[in-house]
Amino acid sequence: MRIIAGLAKGHGLKVPREVSRPTTDRVRESVFGILFAVVGEARVLDLFAGSGALGIEALSRGATSCTFVEQNRGATRVIEDNLKKTGLSNGRVINREAGAFLKDDRGAYDLIFADPPYADGLSDPARDLVVLDGWEQWLAPEGFLVLEREAIGDLPEPNGLELVQKRDYGRSRIAIYRRVS
Repeated sequence: MRIIAGLAKGHGLKVPREVSRPTTDRVRESVFGILFAVVGEARVLDLFAGSGALGIEALSRGATSCTFVEQNRGATRVIEDNLKKTGLSNGRVINREAGAFLKDDRGAYDLIFADPPYADGLSDPARDLVVLDGWEQWLAPEGFLVLEREAIGDLPEPNGLELVQKRDYGRSRIAIYRRVS
């Protein structure tokens, strides 16, 4: 896995063993193609960060800052290593469960990436995330949520967000929401 564009273009990224399905280069390229006008100068939050590939790609493309939230300690060490390797210094790595982080955070981010584990028949973390109340405090006005989830099933419409685009890439679905002001 490599950074596709920007200051760190071409740098390889480590992927932690704990991450079973990192966001592919093809999906990242498509997402950043859609959001190219939003990324520069953006304050970014990367939830369920895994390797940190989405947030690091955003930093490489001009985002002013990125907060990486990952509950697995081994994965947070990999994100820290990936940030050092790319020379991108405006990232902050937090070892915490995403829901607990959001409960205490009032970030008003311009761009939030969320790549929770896929539904397993007992739980659906993507569904649980979009129905949370509080998007008006986590997303800046006209901010975007980029959610990666399994390509089957539909998500409920979250309060205060509108679906801008939805695309399937094999087994993955990318849903891009914008905060309604």
